[in-house]
Amino acid sequence: MSTSYPSTDDVKLGAEHIPFDTSLWTGRAEPDESQRALYWYQVVAPSQAADKSEHHSKVTLVGFACDQGVRRNLGRVGARHAPPAIRQAFAKLPITPVLQDKFSKADYGTLLADAGDIVCHDNDSLMPDVLEQTQAKYSEQVAKIINQGSLAIGLGGGHAIAYASYMGLWQALNGQSESNSPKIGIINVDAHLDIRNAPNGTSGTPFRQIAEHNQAHGQPFYYCAIGISQFSNTAALFDRADELGVTIISDDTCARDSWETIDKQLKQFIDQVDVLYVTIDMDAFPASIVPGVSAPAAKGISLDFAERCLEVIFASGKVKMADFAEINPTYDIDARSCKVTARLLALMIQHHLLLPTT
Repeated sequence: MSTSYPSTDDVKLGAEHIPFDTSLWTGRAEPDESQRALYWYQVVAPSQAADKSEHHSKVTLVGFACDQGVRRNLGRVGARHAPPAIRQAFAKLPITPVLQDKFSKADYGTLLADAGDIVCHDNDSLMPDVLEQTQAKYSEQVAKIINQGSLAIGLGGGHAIAYASYMGLWQALNGQSESNSPKIGIINVDAHLDIRNAPNGTSGTPFRQIAEHNQAHGQPFYYCAIGISQFSNTAALFDRADELGVTIISDDTCARDSWETIDKQLKQFIDQVDVLYVTIDMDAFPASIVPGVSAPAAKGISLDFAERCLEVIFASGKVKMADFAEINPTYDIDARSCKVTARLLALMIQHHLLLPTT
């Protein structure tokens, strides 16, 4: 499961939009089965086509093919190749009976669109401004998707995607005025707090950058981090989390506390806000389950636990933006990491599509 973008010998350094690539959306055909043998590759539409229709797609994917933030954060690079690999794994998944029972064949073309990838061309080296250019271009795509009434789901890329996703959501929600700005809550499933101090943005700084942005605009900072490891964050970072009022549910808590306790804590956080942005850094999971990441986890949280959290989060009906970060196909084994991501992506989409319509 791999694809390649144009080499930097063929393009200018900076950010480029690569449109919908139909070659990534392939899967098995089932001519001997009923029409309910249906896969996601058979219903996805390019977002350009969705733009021209009366009804925009309910969910739209957009890739953030960039690991300049990982490089700046001294991680192992390769996450820029994740978006197409995730698509290839997801495309082959079947559309579940519960979704087919809810939607008619006429609805299938409006379920899912793909806006392509924002690709960072950085000559495989540290470069000034290229991450910021890529984030800005990606944020524009996110804002456009959300303004169309679609759930935007980003496919990263390094976790520098988080600052770009949030800024796209911010732009969509605030428009020309911040006087009635909704309260945005961030839920990050991650082993790391990602609130580092650094002179420039990296994959380790996005939530500190968001906190500073909100402070500059007179807005509160609501941040819940699930799966945080005491051995993946310094005491300085835990001190900063305290200062910022971060809600932390550690990997130990995820494994040892009752689900009822965690469910209550999660719902209390959700009740504080109007809108949710959900981001999953795939290094939150054990390296045995997700080996293809920048920073493999020695412990991590269980996949089932993460899925239960997603069920609660999406049931709120408040999620407007979601993304995945840090998948690194270079270090994956049997596409294992991409397959786990594809499953979580499918669950996100299903939870959103099954929400009651008003």
